[in-house]
Amino acid sequence: MINYKDYIESIPDFPLKGILYRDIQPILENDSVFRNAIKEMGLMVSLPDYWVAVESRGFIFASALSIMFGGGVKLLRKKGKLPNQNLVSEAYGLEYGKDELEISNNENLKNKKVVIVDDIFATGGTLNAAEKLCKKIHLNVTDKLCLVDIGIVKSHNVKCLIKY
Repeated sequence: MINYKDYIESIPDFPLKGILYRDIQPILENDSVFRNAIKEMGLMVSLPDYWVAVESRGFIFASALSIMFGGGVKLLRKKGKLPNQNLVSEAYGLEYGKDELEISNNENLKNKKVVIVDDIFATGGTLNAAEKLCKKIHLNVTDKLCLVDIGIVKSHNVKCLIKY
């Protein structure tokens, strides 16, 4: 059994004073640890039609999950990054600021089962915005999945492989 916390570096006061940053790069740098983490993450959820990836590090995990378990990847991008005219957006708060996500509305994906994927679960703002966006375009969100729960919110329904 891999102790994934051994592969996460804790960096105090980054990006702002008072924030403890959990650096997941050592997991990504070790191919066998990363592969095992993806396998364990995929086994935590019912397999979807699409993995909805939250920009930007969610792209890494959703793509790897797609390759290992099947299903397509649907991207949630920060405002202004998608060229499509048929966009839906949602503003949300971060633990240290505000942002906005967009998704392209593809009618062919209506009612498809999706799992929303990101790297870190902090306050839940990003994942809540992602879920709202998915529901706005009639995707069926079956799960939300992250590599790490940093322990700010004690009660939530996001499945996380690593918990602080």
